[in-house]
Amino acid sequence: MKLLIIYHGGLMSCAKSIFREYAAQGVDLTVIVPSKIAAGSMYSSSGYSSYSKNDNEKTYRFFPVKLRKPDSYGEGFKFFQLFFAIKKIKPDLIHVFDEYSSFYLFQTMLCRYLLFGKKIPVLSYTFQNIAFKTPPLIFKISLRFFKRIAYRVLYFFIFFYNKKALNGVTTSNFEAISNIKNSGFSGPQKRIFWGIDFNIFFQKDKNLCREKLSIPKNIKLVGYFGKLVQEKGVGEIAIAASKIKDCHVMFVGDGDFKEELKKMTGSLNITERVYFYDSVKNQELVDYYNCLDVFVLASKTTTDWKEQYGRVLVEAMACHIPVVGSSSGAIPEVLEGYPKSLIFQEGDANDLAEKIKMTQDLKFPENFNIEKFLEKFSVENFVSKHIDFYKRIIQ
Repeated sequence: MKLLIIYHGGLMSCAKSIFREYAAQGVDLTVIVPSKIAAGSMYSSSGYSSYSKNDNEKTYRFFPVKLRKPDSYGEGFKFFQLFFAIKKIKPDLIHVFDEYSSFYLFQTMLCRYLLFGKKIPVLSYTFQNIAFKTPPLIFKISLRFFKRIAYRVLYFFIFFYNKKALNGVTTSNFEAISNIKNSGFSGPQKRIFWGIDFNIFFQKDKNLCREKLSIPKNIKLVGYFGKLVQEKGVGEIAIAASKIKDCHVMFVGDGDFKEELKKMTGSLNITERVYFYDSVKNQELVDYYNCLDVFVLASKTTTDWKEQYGRVLVEAMACHIPVVGSSSGAIPEVLEGYPKSLIFQEGDANDLAEKIKMTQDLKFPENFNIEKFLEKFSVENFVSKHIDFYKRIIQ
């Protein structure tokens, strides 16, 4: 099978692990990636990630294509570069790792139609578990207003075309499938959890990891890694920690709520018990996970967002760290089969504090087979399930 994957995040190490596995399972793989794209500080000190020949690996091929705007991948690739790339690759199937309503998914299907008609199937991998809607139209006579009108018209057309021309969809959660069905798409759909590389995330000696980061060995340490924004429930984590005697907290990440969070820890009188790390390279995160006694993902649902997967939960569990998750979005779905008593009501810091206390009874593997539980989140499972799906589509 000659597979083409198009993914704006294809240069990340987590994506490369998936690509290697495709090759290991016998797929002839080419990946179209942006030649340059805006990236967070965790991925690049310059703020951008750029393709270089050092990214190439022997088992699959990268094909860099310029974005229309490197700061906004949502505006798609430069069309003719994308067109000639797909023409040169001549795949049997194209899988776009982006949302069902994506503009570069639309570009891809338009290129497919112009080059091959409908002979080559195009699929999407989506996380979106909020109902599809166009941005609000605020009346104000300005260039921005007229651009917004044009975007609403374009969005409607893109959404309609994607729905009609797409050959299948894979998703990270069941709510995404429900949304797609409600939109009128009736093609093949399957939930396949995003694959986590367990060669990167694994159990290490807790004391050695704490010594490496100058963290005391005899404390109870709760952690959260990701964006420091209100909808991730970081404030509730701080409040819950203040309710537990001698509980310390590690926050790894950055965001617009960071300064407010620091003020909050001060008002809660736990400043001396909180560790902040702005950015950590992906390959170093395993040491930070293994410092923890508990990992918490306290996401809160908003009008236009709820947790779509929560890969940090899987990364923490792969390090044999007990996890506590909120009831937001896909978290209960990811933790289905994990002790249900460790899911707390989103936004409830008291409930969270009680669930953190309960993790002391969770031991691996004595009373929970974590290795068996994690199989469905592996890179190997992600790839093998997709290959089965591809064969179904091609047939």
